[in-house]
Amino acid sequence: MSAVQPARCIAFIGVVTVFALQLTTPAIASDDCSPTVDERSFASARELRSLNSTVAGFGVRATGSPAHNRLISWLERRVDRLPGVSVRSESFAIQRWRPGPGFLLSDGLVPVAGAIPYSDPGVRSGSLVRLPAGTPITAGNARGKVVLRDFPALDRGYLAEPLLDADMVDAGKAGAAGVVVAFPFPHEQVKGYWDPHLGTHYRLPGVFIGSDAASRLVPGTHTTIGVVAGRAPATTRSLIATLPGRSSEKIVLDTNTDGVGWVQENGTVALLALAGHFARLPLRCRPRTIEFVFATGHLHRPAEGSEFRARALDAEYDSGSVAFAFVLEHLGTREFLPRNGSLHPTGLAEPSGWFAGSPVLSRTAAAALAGRAVDRTFVLPGSDPPVPGRVPPQCSFGGIGTHFHSHLIPTMAMISGPWTLWAPSFGAQAVDHDRMRAQVLAAGDAITALAPLPRDQIAGPYLEQRQARAAGAPTCSHDLPPEWAPRS
Repeated sequence: MSAVQPARCIAFIGVVTVFALQLTTPAIASDDCSPTVDERSFASARELRSLNSTVAGFGVRATGSPAHNRLISWLERRVDRLPGVSVRSESFAIQRWRPGPGFLLSDGLVPVAGAIPYSDPGVRSGSLVRLPAGTPITAGNARGKVVLRDFPALDRGYLAEPLLDADMVDAGKAGAAGVVVAFPFPHEQVKGYWDPHLGTHYRLPGVFIGSDAASRLVPGTHTTIGVVAGRAPATTRSLIATLPGRSSEKIVLDTNTDGVGWVQENGTVALLALAGHFARLPLRCRPRTIEFVFATGHLHRPAEGSEFRARALDAEYDSGSVAFAFVLEHLGTREFLPRNGSLHPTGLAEPSGWFAGSPVLSRTAAAALAGRAVDRTFVLPGSDPPVPGRVPPQCSFGGIGTHFHSHLIPTMAMISGPWTLWAPSFGAQAVDHDRMRAQVLAAGDAITALAPLPRDQIAGPYLEQRQARAAGAPTCSHDLPPEWAPRS
């Protein structure tokens, strides 16, 4: 075959370059496209509540469990039938923990609110020993004993996770027979409580009890603790639904699918509503492609689907294929606070964070919140103290948005952390669906406003941070929790 003539070769390269730019450069939306979401055609609060009820109705969606798999298949059917949307899966092998009841015998049967997630199935006995907060769990004070701990005294329950995890790990290493964690709230409020959610398999059984049961326990009493649960190899998957736009450059919307109750994780409902809205728009009103990530593994974090998706986007970001990511979690939540030994609604919304990693993202978030009159939601650059010289200076966005932001993908994340987050017993009363709708509309407005903006304008400092990282600047850790706790 003869060589291509130089003039023809140059012309061919020019055509290919123009075509590539058309694929990756966002097109401006047509003048007749609305600058905000038309709420008249958007899912109503009643429809959001119905979707949330369906999600919660699958029960505890432990990662890789039959209930979780049924939810994923239901979500897949919902998005697959939207016009123009294609769906694929990313699968992960895990050692599944399938929850069952816990039990406690200590001078009689003691009501158990639930097994501590990923605690060791089986039955063990020993003398009950109360170890106050701050007292290390060691072989000297815990070997062969059932350790009684009070739930950490913190402003919100989710903040206790690292302390609960440390106690379970330390007790396992110390050779304790088991761990009992006593809440300052009654049994009925903490039934089914699910935290830590690291997905690390512990080496001993552990249970939660309410304050009414805790008052019956006497240190020194011979105590039997047990957890009925199953461990088995399994596969879990994330769904990635893609809605093409005028450009192939992606806006990535993310939430997780595994969860408990009405709060964790109702971001699935938000993504369904947003997918329906954007799929109904004509192509001329979608300047960029939108990717909806229904990620697995947030309750089994060695297989954290959001982290693995963030790693893939990080690897391709410099090629110009990604505009920004937006994570939605724990929406519409009502505030419950302790009073007189139990949790009570305050009548207010739970404070929420809308994290944003660049000036344009921050201004867009603030404008969207004001436009939908969403109160008690604060636009923040991060939830951890900034570290000078690190890129980014603040790693945490309070939840799974952290994975995208810490990988230096321009990111926004909306999240709250109420007491009801890991306490499924509060059911539907934990969520105000009118508020949830206002939040999701604000999210849709922000996406709409950002969709036609130049990629570099959206990114702001992320671009310099990526250059600094490439030059050797320290960055955030991307280590995931181990699947098994240490033995010693």
